[in-house]
Order: sequence, then C-alpha cells, then structure tokens
Amino acid sequence: MPTAPVDTRGSVLYFEDSGVPNGSTDYITLFMIHGTCFHSAGFRPIIPFATQSNIRLVLLNVHGYPGSTPYSDEELDRLEGSLEARKAELQARGSELAAFIRWFIITEKIPPISESSHGVLIGGLSVLAWSGGNGHSLCMFAHADRLAEDTRKLFDEYLRSLILYDPSSTAAGTPAPPALKSIRPDRSLPLEEQAIFFGTQASSFYPPFTLPDTIPETPSYAPRVALHEGPGAVDPKLQPTTFKMTTSELRSVMHVPIMERAQHVIWSPLLREVFRENVRRALYDCRHDDGTGAKKKILPAVRVHVVWCDMTLGEVAWAVANLNCEYKEAAPEARRPVEFHKLEGGNHFIHWEEPARFVGVLAKII
Repeated sequence: MPTAPVDTRGSVLYFEDSGVPNGSTDYITLFMIHGTCFHSAGFRPIIPFATQSNIRLVLLNVHGYPGSTPYSDEELDRLEGSLEARKAELQARGSELAAFIRWFIITEKIPPISESSHGVLIGGLSVLAWSGGNGHSLCMFAHADRLAEDTRKLFDEYLRSLILYDPSSTAAGTPAPPALKSIRPDRSLPLEEQAIFFGTQASSFYPPFTLPDTIPETPSYAPRVALHEGPGAVDPKLQPTTFKMTTSELRSVMHVPIMERAQHVIWSPLLREVFRENVRRALYDCRHDDGTGAKKKILPAVRVHVVWCDMTLGEVAWAVANLNCEYKEAAPEARRPVEFHKLEGGNHFIHWEEPARFVGVLAKII
C-alpha cells in the first residue's frame, strides 16, 4: 500500500496514483480528498476520463481512513478540548496535507506551471476536496502563512487552483436550518447501519435548490425530502447512489469504523467556530503580514472554484449558499478569486453517477 510520511511522528497518508497520462510531459496533477465515511476509492470511476483529459489523479485517504494513520484517543480528546487545542489539532490535518503535496512534488517530479507556445498554462497541480474533506483543504490554505518558506515558494511554482466540490456545512462552519437538514446521525445504531444510513441520506437526490441572494437572519424553508421518499414512483436514476451500488462496491468505498467516534467528534458544534474561521482565512482574507507591516496575499495565484450540485443534500446546498453570499460581501483586495459552478440535476455523488461529465467540468477549471 503506497503511503507518504507527513510529519516527524511517523504519521502517513495512503494514496492511489493514476500515473502519468499517456506519457505526457505537460499534464496537470489533481489531488483529490474524499468526504465523510466514503474514502478515495469512490473516485476510481473518473480515472479513465481524467487520463483522457491529460490529468494525473492522486486519490488521497486522510487521517483516520484506510491505509492512513488512524486517530488516537488523544487526538480526538484534543478536538473536544479547549479552543486552542481544537485549532491546533485541525491545523495538524492541514499540515499533513501540505506535507503530502510537497512530498509528492519532490518524489514524483511532476511538471510545474509553465506557459505553452499558445499562451496556455500547462503543468502544475490543483487540490480538490469533496464534502467534509474541505475541512482539510481549507485548513491548509487558511494557515498557508505557517508553511516553511521553501514550501511556500514550491507551492507558488505549482499550485493552480483549489476546488471545493459540494462542500459540507461542517467544513464551512455553517449549520443548516432544520428543514434543510438531510443528515440525521443515530449513534444508537450499530456502526455499519450508521454508515449505510448516512450513505443513503448523503447520496439521495433532493428537489433542485436555488441559491438565495442573501442569507436571512432566520431562514425559513419547507422540508426538503429526498425524491425516493416522496409520494408516487420515482425514476430509477433518481434513487440514492448507494442503492445502485453492489454490496461489494459499497463495502469497497465505505469506512465504517470512522463512525465509532471520530466522525461524531468532527460533526460536533464545538468545531464550528474553527471551521468557519478557516473558511474566512482561506477564501475571504488570505493576506498575511510580510514582516514590514504590509499585508500581502499568501499563494496569490491560486484560483478557487466551488462546484456544487443542485440536487445535493441540504447541508451542502446551505454551505454553498453561505459561501456565495459571504464571498460577495468580502473585500476584493483581501479575497481570493472564486467562481461558482452549478451542475444541474446532479446529486452529491455525481463523480460516481456521471464520471465523464464530472471530469469534463474539472478539465475546464483546474
């Protein structure tokens, strides 16, 4: 199992590498970070389409998932501890991601960003995080000023974009209104049933969501019920994605043990403030004091893309709504360039449902 060292304590992260696409020398490397309970194996269906698009995929399993270092009780205790302890523990996850990317750049000697003879940017890398995985990527960018100077310089040569793919309300630090909540954890269930129940809720198709122009102080929405739970027959295509997986497929992409404690800790309201601050620092005010008293953007060339599906679960829809409104209110001189891309008719698992379409969108924005 391929792993990479990510700290001085012996922690490692597991990854799968699609390899250099067709002998190319100007490909783009895309690091993909999975979401809650469903690990990076779920991205495998997009590999052939990425190769056709001159994209090298690196599918990464974060801390606590198969092949990577598991959470210790001490780490989880810190996530439930003081505010400073919570901040430090989440920063460690961002540091692990940065260390992995640095290691991969150096080890694999991937092509840096350059300009083709036609004036098109080629090479370099982008980082995509799905759902709750955005908690890791946003933490890395939020604290990019803490990276070693040589790492920052290296990233300036390679980093093209950050992609927030269907970001969760947990990662965004924005709890959804009751009527929009789709995920309803039940810790009284056996672990496997918790995971399966979560998968059904997360992979269902919901009525299309329209982003509001503003976020009201007391948002009011009609209950957003999954289409397969509504009255009458539903198109088989609109059944939850997990219903369409075979038993072996579902088991191959799901990590049940995360539901024992770690995921419930991450879902805790205790971390909301930390996640929300990471969003602000990563997207809306990415400046840092350069030592002269002046504020300069860290990793200034990085573009941000929010890719969201309008039939996704309510927590994601609400997170995107907040990101959209907050971005418009942020100071232009402080924020990163952010673009929003709606995938009509897509659910939270569009990478599994429509891999060719999904890669087609990514190829245009990374």
